[in-house]
Amino acid sequence: MKTYVRVGAAALILVGLATGCSRTTEGTVAMTTEPGPPISSPDTEPGQPMIPGLPDFEFPDIPGLPDLPGMPGSDVPDVPAPANAQTMTCDEYTGLDEATQKAVIRAILTEEGVTDEEAEFTAMIMAGAMCQFMPDLTVSEVVSGSPP
Repeated sequence: MKTYVRVGAAALILVGLATGCSRTTEGTVAMTTEPGPPISSPDTEPGQPMIPGLPDFEFPDIPGLPDLPGMPGSDVPDVPAPANAQTMTCDEYTGLDEATQKAVIRAILTEEGVTDEEAEFTAMIMAGAMCQFMPDLTVSEVVSGSPP
């Protein structure tokens, strides 16, 4: 009985393979050598968001929204960094005001040789988020990504 089942299964597989391999679809592939339209980007200021199709659109100023730290237009004053900026824990960092947090991040990035404002903004967001969950890490570890 087992032999009949095996022979029947093998026959069905062979018929399926033969049928599947014998079908082809006739046709041609569309190809062109004509060049497409030129690729160009509208002149925008670096760092300014743009909505495609609306090059002159500016995001509205919505009252009541908080200023994000380090964003262009935010009025966070520049203050000197505390003496323990390189060894400060996340727990201490979260207790600081926004201007001092910015100074701590700037001191850490300057020590690493980074002076980019976008990197500073990214590091502030990263430190603000990570320090809430890992208060025992140092801010330097969070910003540099080095393990504790």
